Amino acid sequence: MNQLETDTDVARLLRRHGIEPAVPLDVEELSGGISCRVLRVRTEDSDVVVKQALPRLRVAEVWQADVTRAGTEARFGVVMTELVPGASPRVLATDADAHAFVMTAAPAGSAPWKEALLAGVVDLDIARRVGDLLGRLHARAAERPDLAEAFADTSNFRTLRLEPYLGVTAAAHPDLADRIAEVSAILADGGRTLVHGDVSPKNLLVTPADDALLIDHEVAHWGQPEFDTAFVVNHLCLKAFVGPTHAGEYQRAARMLLEAYTAVAGSAGATPQRTALILAPLLLARIDGRSPVEYLDEEQRRTVRQLACRLVADRPGLDELLERIFAEARR
Repeated sequence: MNQLETDTDVARLLRRHGIEPAVPLDVEELSGGISCRVLRVRTEDSDVVVKQALPRLRVAEVWQADVTRAGTEARFGVVMTELVPGASPRVLATDADAHAFVMTAAPAGSAPWKEALLAGVVDLDIARRVGDLLGRLHARAAERPDLAEAFADTSNFRTLRLEPYLGVTAAAHPDLADRIAEVSAILADGGRTLVHGDVSPKNLLVTPADDALLIDHEVAHWGQPEFDTAFVVNHLCLKAFVGPTHAGEYQRAARMLLEAYTAVAGSAGATPQRTALILAPLLLARIDGRSPVEYLDEEQRRTVRQLACRLVADRPGLDELLERIFAEARR
């Protein structure tokens, strides 16, 4: 694997693919990723991002992953541009030797949705846009049978999601292991549409024009759409425990997102019942899985853990589940 360690390495990669940057290069390593090295490359002629998969993720535990996932991410980026134009950066080139790809940079001034949410700024219009984006992706991909074959490999999803999130959490909670295993089995069993697998507010960039761009597609696969809806709503639930005075706003954002999603997803979309079934163990996984959220203190973690354990055991419907989560956050 050819590591991109210097500006010269980056320039060489770009030139290999017909992207001729002026020199000197302005190369900035972007923060926030644990699984990839992400470099923004600016010149007088272009503004692009180079992303290279890491063989070991940047977390406390040893967590290895297949670097060929960069190819999966690049393929998804191309498909995303076809299915939902303008909702994701455009892929310009893929480099198999470096396990990297090049894409257009987001507009200057774009920021992860996570930043606003953690600051207690809950824009319902952004929530609506995210739900609409995700619903259109699922609906349009379901009409493309060729994508089922192109994204049939679920190994990255198993390595980066099922095992570290649900597998590790089941081991930490033996009394709930059977219930969590049932959810894992559902997610591993075939699929109905193209699933992003990491629809997190950190991977949703809000542009200065208030558009939403979806990035970080490395666990994309043909799977169950409820994973995406549960994954993104779970993050809105967790933010409410950081800012309990804004819990009602986070709850409205979750509902707005799901309503916008349902309006366009059609029969290929996620069902409320399965979304709830998956969301509860994901809530627990962000406390006791291999990738816990970093913004909760120990008392908040205890509160979420106790609540999530009850929800995994009780298996309420989606409306009741959300009511219970946000009511607990308000206390």
